[in-house]
Amino acid sequence: MALLSQFCHPFIKGENLILFHSLLFNQLTISSKDIIFSEKEGTFQITNPKNADAILQEMSQKKMLIESPEQDQVLLDSFIIQIEKPYISTAYFFLTNDCNLACKYCFEKQSVPDLFRKEIMSLSIFGRGLEFFIRLINRDPKKFAQKKTLIFYGGEPLQNKKVLFGAINKINEFKQNGLLPANTHVIVVTNGTLLKKDDIEFFAKNNITLTFSIDGNRAACSNRVFPTGQEIFDLLTEKYSLCKQAGININVACTLTPQTLENSESSLDFFIRELKISNIGFNAILDNGIIEIPDNYDQVAADFIVKAWKKLSKNNITESRMGRRLQVFNRKKPCIFDCNAQGGRQIAIAPGGEVGICHEHIADRKHFVTNISEDFVPEENPVFLEWMNRSPLNIKKCQACPALGLCGGGCVINTENTHQTIWEPDVRFCTQTLTILKFLLSNSPSKDFFLLSGNQ
Repeated sequence: MALLSQFCHPFIKGENLILFHSLLFNQLTISSKDIIFSEKEGTFQITNPKNADAILQEMSQKKMLIESPEQDQVLLDSFIIQIEKPYISTAYFFLTNDCNLACKYCFEKQSVPDLFRKEIMSLSIFGRGLEFFIRLINRDPKKFAQKKTLIFYGGEPLQNKKVLFGAINKINEFKQNGLLPANTHVIVVTNGTLLKKDDIEFFAKNNITLTFSIDGNRAACSNRVFPTGQEIFDLLTEKYSLCKQAGININVACTLTPQTLENSESSLDFFIRELKISNIGFNAILDNGIIEIPDNYDQVAADFIVKAWKKLSKNNITESRMGRRLQVFNRKKPCIFDCNAQGGRQIAIAPGGEVGICHEHIADRKHFVTNISEDFVPEENPVFLEWMNRSPLNIKKCQACPALGLCGGGCVINTENTHQTIWEPDVRFCTQTLTILKFLLSNSPSKDFFLLSGNQ
């Protein structure tokens, strides 16, 4: 007797049921008059004998019906086995841990130790760090030519401008002599307030991508302030406009603060009509207690991302978070990881040369496991190996979720903040991904569309 696959999830849409396979992305729409699902037991009954054979045949073809539970496990294992040993493709360089701003929600505050001291990376340390990265990308010669990404981070990297410019020149030199792939992408993550005319000209000449942190209109940006409490909005938007006029490729990173969500419509209009952005990424507040958020924050933020994507896409603006989910959904292959730290695919290099797996603990060096002087082997390091396997495919609770294949696992650090382990779901990201999945299946945010199964 055929069994219902654990990866088959029913959604109600008006008078129909949409059956969705969470690993294969197969869909089947059936009239709710023809089939009844038992939410608690995960079973179903076909109530219209005339359509029974056709329904069962279609469900079998789409792998929603299986012969035994082992069949589901074999399918799951076929994707888990695709997890590869850690291969580094991205490097964060912390040119300084110091910032000229005092943003009220800054995640780096979560790990600032009592004896915090300002640090500045030297050009010598950068050069050795770059050579460290080059050694790592040469560990698999077959992958050397694949795109690599170098990100200058902080603090505010423009507080170490001399080293920043010297580092970019060094990267160009290494690309020209073949030590770095020709398609190595260089990004500077900045608050923009320290940009001068010469800086903008330098970035434009060297084809550098700038990521500006902008949370929306003036009211939405109220958390971004100087240490004096003075808001940066006017200065930030002025510098952004100058960079855009210079033809620089600009990404916008928008943190979804309560103020951003409260001013969602006006902020979207600001991004579209005034800043004329071309690409944006929305980031939820980390669950670290630094800033107070309302109880319904997770769902409100998730609903905003869907709403924003619809409005932005109509104006030919890409949104990276929703965009990644759309790519996964359309290609119909599970997303094994959602960030480069998962899978052990990135390094973060501190100003003094210490090396970690994630950039979100620069202050206390948690998950920093080596330094640029060592002969580091990622596939032999316990932290990189553990993060390599930290995929929703390997988390039991995630395996029962309808968004299993769409997700990628969210933020490891957010999970660790909440659960003191990385082996739990990132609940904030769960809400976001389930909301996106429901939208993709329904093609409209209809109020009568919801998940029937209790597996979420």
